[in-house]
Amino acid sequence: MVSGNAVRQQGYAASRTFSATKTDTPLRDTPQAVTVVTQELIADQAMTSMSDVIRYVPGVTMGQGEGHRDAPTIRGNSTTADFYVDGVRDDVQYYRDLYNVDRVEALKGSNAMVFGRGGGGGVINRVSKQAQWAPVRSLSLTGGSFEHKRGAIDVGQGLGRGVAVRLNGAFESSNSYRDATSLQRVGINPTAAISLGARTTARVGYEYFS
Repeated sequence: MVSGNAVRQQGYAASRTFSATKTDTPLRDTPQAVTVVTQELIADQAMTSMSDVIRYVPGVTMGQGEGHRDAPTIRGNSTTADFYVDGVRDDVQYYRDLYNVDRVEALKGSNAMVFGRGGGGGVINRVSKQAQWAPVRSLSLTGGSFEHKRGAIDVGQGLGRGVAVRLNGAFESSNSYRDATSLQRVGINPTAAISLGARTTARVGYEYFS
């Protein structure tokens, strides 16, 4: 993937979006309803799932998904397929994690001109954390009832002026108040950025999630 400068958000109130127009556009210049849940809000609320994010998105609710997948209802339209990662369709039936997510953008309303096939309610786009030249060091450990344990790591830095790398990883294990029910998750996502010029950066990445 080759891209220009990334959209940078600070604080809880985002001022720009990429999902609505596929370009770095101020929200005030975007003629569509867009909600952006920033990395700061995700971190401060200790969000780990799409259900946590949806609580902060007006007009969207999350269903049970038959116990094995995210199933939002966007403006009255139920869907399990209108998910995207960095603008690419993520039409897989599973519970999505946020260990490698920089922000979540919910675009509400018809969107066929931008995303092609999809429901009439809208789409939910996860924007991944990308390699950057500024050092990143983060480690989180959480625990809870029913032997719940979770750890996540986020490290990265520049390797000289032309290359930057980043690694995100997470592990989660938990039992449940229900018999014969448990949760095991493992995710790892290395990324790299290569500067090709003053305004162009090539980015590569790989994710394993189970």
